[in-house]
Amino acid sequence: MGVFMGFVLYGGWDGGRAGHGLAVALGWLLGRARVLAPVTLVAIGALACYALLTLISASWSHSSGRALINFDRAWMYLLILLLLGSVRASTQNLRWLIRGLLIGISIVCLAGLISRVLPNIWHTAPAVSDERLSYPLTYWNALGLLAALGIVLAFHLTCTLDERRLVQVLAAAVLPLLAATLFFTLSRGAIAAGAVGLVLYVLVARPGGLLTGALATLPATAVLVLVANHANLLNTPDPTTPAAVSQGHHVALVAGICVAVCALLRLLLALGPDRYLGRASQKRWISPGAGRAASAGVVAVLVLGAVALGAPHAVANEWQHFLNGTATTTKANHLSERLTNPSDDGRTGVWEVALHAFSASPRHGYGAGMYQTLWYRNRPNTSNVVNAHSLYFQTMAELGLPGIALLVILVGAVLIGLAVRTRVPQRVMYGAFLAVSVVWLLHAGVDWDWEMPAVTVGFFAVAGAALGPRSGRGFGWVPADGSRLILALLCLASLVVPVLIIGSQGQLDEAEKALYLSKNCSSASSAALSSIGWLDVRPEPFEILGLCDVDRDEPRLGVVAMDQAVQVDPGSWETYYTLAIAQAAAGIDPRPAAAKALQMNPLDPLTRQEVEEFRTSDPPEWVNRSAVVRAAALASTELSIVPS
Repeated sequence: MGVFMGFVLYGGWDGGRAGHGLAVALGWLLGRARVLAPVTLVAIGALACYALLTLISASWSHSSGRALINFDRAWMYLLILLLLGSVRASTQNLRWLIRGLLIGISIVCLAGLISRVLPNIWHTAPAVSDERLSYPLTYWNALGLLAALGIVLAFHLTCTLDERRLVQVLAAAVLPLLAATLFFTLSRGAIAAGAVGLVLYVLVARPGGLLTGALATLPATAVLVLVANHANLLNTPDPTTPAAVSQGHHVALVAGICVAVCALLRLLLALGPDRYLGRASQKRWISPGAGRAASAGVVAVLVLGAVALGAPHAVANEWQHFLNGTATTTKANHLSERLTNPSDDGRTGVWEVALHAFSASPRHGYGAGMYQTLWYRNRPNTSNVVNAHSLYFQTMAELGLPGIALLVILVGAVLIGLAVRTRVPQRVMYGAFLAVSVVWLLHAGVDWDWEMPAVTVGFFAVAGAALGPRSGRGFGWVPADGSRLILALLCLASLVVPVLIIGSQGQLDEAEKALYLSKNCSSASSAALSSIGWLDVRPEPFEILGLCDVDRDEPRLGVVAMDQAVQVDPGSWETYYTLAIAQAAAGIDPRPAAAKALQMNPLDPLTRQEVEEFRTSDPPEWVNRSAVVRAAALASTELSIVPS
């Protein structure tokens, strides 16, 4: 939502003219070309090579479906970077991008906050881990990151003296709501990344209204967070009990008051002190050398004070607690205690699997989308993990040295380009872009944000727009007519892959629901066949067909379907597991396939049970026991064909 709002306002709003992002891009490609800055070209080239490497990795991962889905995601990010990187970055366009992003982020976060404090007004269905706010993104850490990004943008807009007074006031009003949303997610990574982003923004941007913006927003925001912290029943597995609803109403009342206070204070300060600060900020009260010396003195005092208070020892202890790799534990109805718990929630174990894979295959990794397979083979516990919870570690495991090198080039180009542009007259605006980019890059190192376009598209939109050409002239690259035509055709052709994936996934979702929820194999098989018609390189539709063939007493057909599933994804334990079920039902020896599944997923109860059930050499027993294993498969939530 945030990216959509920012994209439309950035690409289409210029002096009152409405537009469309794709029209802007094609207009650039087929019409008058803009100069692409060298740093923009480096970022675009690195991401393009990263996307192509992702697709090519299917040749050694032997999983075309996973590589194609990961390529489609990277290609989408590339298009956004290319499209917004090709539009003239006027001050007006950049302002509307920031406003649009904040509007969209605020809408998403407000919906989530209302669902928590006023569940009778915005009711949501029970979801995973209700004790942590995740609606509407379905993942609490992603919502926390979105709120952290919004806080940085809102603080920027309320502290920027060049902004319209109405924008300053509205940004101040929304800031406490974003902070409350961030708190209810209990996302330590998002909170830490957001704090770093705010400090970086203050140091780099140095907005003229920093003092008045902080006075208007920080006290009321702190009050709301403290009140939310005391509403302990809102962070429990059932936050809709009568007592929890009562606490939620109290938080909502305080939130309304804090919003009004922030807005009123910002308006009053904008009418008075901001005028003086605006003029004062233009004066140089001390020399640059004296300013640097003063900053160095402040840093030295802080460092000495930290050492005197024993900070190094405390940090060392906390770091050891983090490396223990244990899950975060808290007392009942006091889940907010996790915010001060240094445990890593098992992330170090997840990262160690990725690093082990990188050391085993550093030249090209194991292929895009293969981390889940690597985890099942080498996991230290029975946790089900799909991603490495780190963009950088997962890239190392899946794409090896070439992948992480391209990622470093991309990140470096974005950060260097933004840092250079903070030295132009629009320092405050580019400081905000740099701050939100750092927030995303930090959080992507500890979570799977790359797989969540809702929080990642904004990073590439900001990077493209902020690094875009500032004028129609300058040093860079202007594509010739033939190049523009080729690029335009590539943009249009790239729509084919997402259409196929969307069509296939839509039918696959229907097949999964029909199999698991309705127990209707006729509908499940029909939807699975339709999914294969859209895209035949994914194993899940073939697995559903095979399970339904077994249910219809046609196990030989089930074996054919499961064989096809193994062919399209031979690296998945699940394909061998379901193949063994079909083989047993057909009286074919299932033990080799079951043993292969156990080898690829040795800690899973399903694979262990299957090996035990099929240990006999009696074919009639295989047939009888296949029903037991099939029932266990359909009762489990560990298979990829379970509806989400």
